[in-house]
Amino acid sequence: MTDTPRRFYLQRNVDVTGASGTGRVADGVLWPDGTATLRWRGERASTVHWDRIDDAEAIHGHGGHTRIVWLDNPTAAVDPDLRCMFCIDGHGTPTRCAWSVRVGDQRDSDGQPTHLIVQPAAGQHVSPEDAAWLHRLIADNRD
Repeated sequence: MTDTPRRFYLQRNVDVTGASGTGRVADGVLWPDGTATLRWRGERASTVHWDRIDDAEAIHGHGGHTRIVWLDNPTAAVDPDLRCMFCIDGHGTPTRCAWSVRVGDQRDSDGQPTHLIVQPAAGQHVSPEDAAWLHRLIADNRD
């Protein structure tokens, strides 16, 4: 299960039934209680609610020809007393860290994120030295 709703879509590579076509055929939400809502795209759009996302995948997956592509990553509670191992100055806990990182909206053809946005958290200042260090770290790890 997840702490917050997670968005996804169905990517159909082969249209086994000839009904919905190929590509992004439906949009959905996995709710925190494990249920899922699916909204079909197209001329005869409809909405379906499933008690379990596994059931939706079993019915609409067509033996792997249709797959779930997640738009949101799962979330988990953060221990407020845990030291932040990523802070350059080692000063804070994850809830008081000077860095904030989030996944951008851009996706590649597989639905995976292509951008990370790094910025100061809660209005805190990130020094030019820290910003330069982060830039070098990212540049050194590019494929």
